[in-house]
Amino acid sequence: MVRKTFLLSGIAGLMISAGADGAKKPSIGPLPDKPPEPKDNPTTPVKVELGKLLYFDPRLSGDGSVSCATCHDPNQGWAKKRVMSPAYPENKHFRHSPTVLNVAFNTLMFWDGRVKTLEEQAEKPIASPFEMNMNYDLLEERLKAIPEYRKLFKKAFPNEREPITIKNIAKAIAAFERTIVCNDSPFDKYMRGDSNAMDELQIKGMKLFVGKAGCVQCHNGPNFTDNKFHVTGVPKSRVEDQPLVAATRNFVLRQAGFRNPERIDRDLGRFFLTGNKKDKGSFKTPTLRNVALTPPYMHNGVFKTLEEVVDFYDKGGGKVPNKDRRLKPLNLTDEEKEALVAFLEALTCENVPYVEEPELPPYEGETKVKKGGR
Repeated sequence: MVRKTFLLSGIAGLMISAGADGAKKPSIGPLPDKPPEPKDNPTTPVKVELGKLLYFDPRLSGDGSVSCATCHDPNQGWAKKRVMSPAYPENKHFRHSPTVLNVAFNTLMFWDGRVKTLEEQAEKPIASPFEMNMNYDLLEERLKAIPEYRKLFKKAFPNEREPITIKNIAKAIAAFERTIVCNDSPFDKYMRGDSNAMDELQIKGMKLFVGKAGCVQCHNGPNFTDNKFHVTGVPKSRVEDQPLVAATRNFVLRQAGFRNPERIDRDLGRFFLTGNKKDKGSFKTPTLRNVALTPPYMHNGVFKTLEEVVDFYDKGGGKVPNKDRRLKPLNLTDEEKEALVAFLEALTCENVPYVEEPELPPYEGETKVKKGGR
């Protein structure tokens, strides 16, 4: 017990050690056992059961071909191992799919942080014409035509006269997503006192992470994200020039009030939301937990490997005028880069939650549901 206490206090001291400028650095640490949940959407078993079905159900999309699991696949780290996220048929997405793993600990959602809750996040893709392309009112009527959903919604929301609403659909999906958590990575075990959970290379990488490499400046807290926005100068992906990707980007820009979207040739992140020049190329800091499971990387999937990501930051990021001032060349050795990647791999859970695609309930009068949405 004495040795465990010493280990934890020593690591905690390392995580908040002062930098060269005398300022204390943010901390990193193990995740709590359970994520927070809103008072108006407490997690219950029946709500989670309902949310699981909805998460995998392609009937939440206009043509019945796309589900939440299409872009956030349990088989692919609850993300999608492709440059850009899948899209509604005949469309192309313009951003990479982030993982749902431990998303319950986030305080902002999407690469541009346009919503603050999982409930809000669950609603947005359903109505998006290039994601699921579904009308909310029509979806409510569609689900009312499924006896099992009528029963489950009534159980999950017993105090409501008509429980099948888009708000409750989102609440159920969010409740399910709050169960997609894991905190048993080698890093978590090491931080809780198991000195053998990480090897020497991974420990060296952790020290670099909070020291020379300075990753902790943005990737901090238990979920390895400051939930803020930074301009790092991520290079443009060749995919961004594809006509249908550009068409989706232009659509988003016009919806946001931009008059000449064709003048913008790449994703500029939060700038599309705020219109503020300082936000050009600014994106939310993604979690690094389970990052080894979810290549490619960045908002546009431009980097295929963690080694490429480390090389990018070793060079001080990209060349843009409004780049975050904290990004400087790191001059890491090959051995230090190897150690840093080893530490990032140590953030992978040993028991990543996996959920088998459930059997979906049929419409009234039908006996079988055609599988889809993956």
